[in-house]
Amino acid sequence: MNQWSRNRKRIILAIVIIFVVGLIGLPAYLIFYKAPTCFDGKLNGDETGVDCGGSCQLLCSAESVPLLIKGDPRVLTLAPNTFQVVALVENSNNTADIYIAGYTIKVYAPGTAVPVKVIEGETYVPKGKTFTIFEGPFALEVGINPTRATLEWDESSLVWQKNDYDYPELVIKDKVLSRTDLSPRLEATVENVSFQNAANIDFTALITDVEGNIFAASKTFVGSLSAGEDTVIVFTWPRPFTSTPVGTDIVVRIFPDRSFIR
Repeated sequence: MNQWSRNRKRIILAIVIIFVVGLIGLPAYLIFYKAPTCFDGKLNGDETGVDCGGSCQLLCSAESVPLLIKGDPRVLTLAPNTFQVVALVENSNNTADIYIAGYTIKVYAPGTAVPVKVIEGETYVPKGKTFTIFEGPFALEVGINPTRATLEWDESSLVWQKNDYDYPELVIKDKVLSRTDLSPRLEATVENVSFQNAANIDFTALITDVEGNIFAASKTFVGSLSAGEDTVIVFTWPRPFTSTPVGTDIVVRIFPDRSFIR
């Protein structure tokens, strides 16, 4: 057999092998191959972690900044044996939020290591915003007067996801605090200065003393505020203030929908 015949047989054999591989391998590949997704439990595609980072909706933990609790949570007295707790929290992640962040608040009386009240809750964390955790009112036994509280996050619930939504811009103006020696009332105007409607808006009023400590807080809610619209919001307290109010701050949080409202 000359060289040409041998080469021709090799070429024919190669063509047959390629044909068989294509005939069997390509359909098998199409049947069994699964493209990388953000839900397959594997580090693939452009992900920087398992099912997070890259083009995935979820951020990897290394890509997020921890939530910052601004000062200790404050225990506030509403009436004899009736209290509430308020904490100010900052989310410095400007492009990510958490839909359901779980937390535990422990309330302590002076000189005790065992909490007199444990509160478990969950909240929405807006991107790039300071917001409040607000619990109460709750009653304790006569003679128990708590003075401090702690706030701990359920780390497993802190699932960061990308959010490119631009919140409507709301401006608080014309704040007036009155009747502080009777039944305090804070009135203000909120204006939607953006070109989009706002809905499910939560407002928390924080009253501070000369040292900047929060000694009173109250909440209210506005269902919707159209673009360019303004409305009056009112906060009240049942008893006179026991400290002289020096600062008034109103913290705004816009929820994704009404299901987040407690």
